[in-house]
Amino acid sequence: MTHKIHMRCPYCHGTNIIKKGTRTKKYETVQLYYCHHCRKKFTPLVTKGKTYPLKVILDAITLYNRFYSLEESARQVSQKYGLSVSYQNISNWLKDLNQYITFSRMRDFISHKSHGSHESHIIESKMFHSQIYDFKYHRAKTDCLLEEDFKHYKFQPLQEFLELVIAECPHTIFKESQNRASELGQIFNLKKVKITPRYNQAVENARLVLQAVANNKLRHQILQEFMLVNDSVTIATEVPVLLDEEDIRHYRDELGFRIPLNLNESHEVITGHIDLLQIRNGAIHILDYKPSARKAKPVDQLTLYALALSRLTGLRLFHFKCAWFDEEDYFEFFPLHVVYKKKKSKKGLSSRKS
Repeated sequence: MTHKIHMRCPYCHGTNIIKKGTRTKKYETVQLYYCHHCRKKFTPLVTKGKTYPLKVILDAITLYNRFYSLEESARQVSQKYGLSVSYQNISNWLKDLNQYITFSRMRDFISHKSHGSHESHIIESKMFHSQIYDFKYHRAKTDCLLEEDFKHYKFQPLQEFLELVIAECPHTIFKESQNRASELGQIFNLKKVKITPRYNQAVENARLVLQAVANNKLRHQILQEFMLVNDSVTIATEVPVLLDEEDIRHYRDELGFRIPLNLNESHEVITGHIDLLQIRNGAIHILDYKPSARKAKPVDQLTLYALALSRLTGLRLFHFKCAWFDEEDYFEFFPLHVVYKKKKSKKGLSSRKS
């Protein structure tokens, strides 16, 4: 039995693709695909024509962008996979995959500026909530984004929040909460919310990285690690956030937002974990990787994340954007437009009084 694959043919860009045999290379066996439209076989791997498996290449690049030297990165990846990888191999891969690893332009600047160990540049902690979440925060990248671009300086409260996550996260609340944002279903009226499909580098990164992932359960983890370490805008992964009745009352009573939720004041809390947090183009971006993104519509979930993070940081909801994506699509919206509905101005009041 054959199964349709969700990808595009590199020859005709058709989508009627099936798996069709394998090809044995020196260090791995790669999957071949067949396009029913143009009747050609192909492998989508970016490593076509290269000796080493894609997973080895991505791991080596990631080690380097974790501030290890080329020589140390080569030594570690060789030891891990039992292969002979040289520093020159890694140098070549960095050039070949330059479009995916935009952090490389920041790496040297951070390395020369910082006097701390490379372990202090990325803060990591496993959080045992309803399941295990790998919270990671790229301190060095965040410092660079806030200091080097005046548009982002106002987001320092976000950095202050991320610095305190490990020490002050109320783990018990996350373990006991029955209200996960991802499971609450439709909450908001989305009729007038504009959802915009866009091109975004996150799609390209997903398309590259997920070629090297054999176990679907590891998709989020491996993609998050790659983007946190190798792109120039992702600053944190699996960020824990929560929203309680006091927060909801604040939005309703003080800001006039429409939030059709009622929580028990003393017990109920909405919790969640943000897949990817980015700072770019003068805004904070909350991203969620969703397989089959075109069929998904996690607007309610992402809006709750934005509301929670806005309250936790004290930053206006105006500064947040939300999006979900996969290897083919990226969809973006403003959470402010979900909860704040502009009132129609009364006749005669639209012009200023003389």
